[in-house]
Amino acid sequence: MTVNAEDVAFCVFLLFCRVGGCIILAPGLSSARIPMQIRLLVAIAIVLAVSPLLVGTVMTDVTVAISERRLSMILGESTIGIMIGLMGRLFLLGLQFAANTISGTIGLAGIPGVALEEGDSGSPLATLTSSAAVMMILALGLHIEMLKAIVESYAIVPVSAALDPGSMLEDFTRVLAETSILAVRLAAPFIFYGITINIALGLANRFVPQISFYHATTGLVMLVGFLLFHLLWTDWMMIFIGSYESWLRVGGF
Repeated sequence: MTVNAEDVAFCVFLLFCRVGGCIILAPGLSSARIPMQIRLLVAIAIVLAVSPLLVGTVMTDVTVAISERRLSMILGESTIGIMIGLMGRLFLLGLQFAANTISGTIGLAGIPGVALEEGDSGSPLATLTSSAAVMMILALGLHIEMLKAIVESYAIVPVSAALDPGSMLEDFTRVLAETSILAVRLAAPFIFYGITINIALGLANRFVPQISFYHATTGLVMLVGFLLFHLLWTDWMMIFIGSYESWLRVGGF
């Protein structure tokens, strides 16, 4: 089989479409704090690193494809990469949702945070947890696992395969359900704490209406909430990292 430079260049570009689409949304690599030029160079470096492993597989599909199909292949590869990155991003969004819920239960909802991972500022706890989660993902090498998931995705969804919207929607829904359950698991102790403390304060106001227990005990409610958060912090992050890693172990699908 004769291989020309045009087919090789197109294969590398297809690899870039899937890898670049994933990096756009992948946790840790898609932060707005990382300049766009740096992310572009990272994507190019990753493509050049994995090209020797994947060009042969992609070349088989490219050489048999007619020229009219190449545009659809580019769109398909970009869509697959974006879906992998988006499903990984859902885990971080679930963590931030749990942190915002906790902020509401312990009285921090009205205090703005500093935007680090996201473009918009959230609660201080959401900023803390998302920044810590990204740091742990990079420190534990899970960003490398994300790259392995991209490489393994070519065995599950080859370049020559037509996009199956139903299958992609099913995978996205499954990950969305998993991350929603994760957010509820992380926020559950604090939801219970918030319900209990509000019932106690309501009963106290009933017995002594002359004193505003809600305003008088705001600082104490925050203090106990921070103490509970401190006690659960290690388990909190282990649950998140365990869920994210288990998703990566199955190839990101």
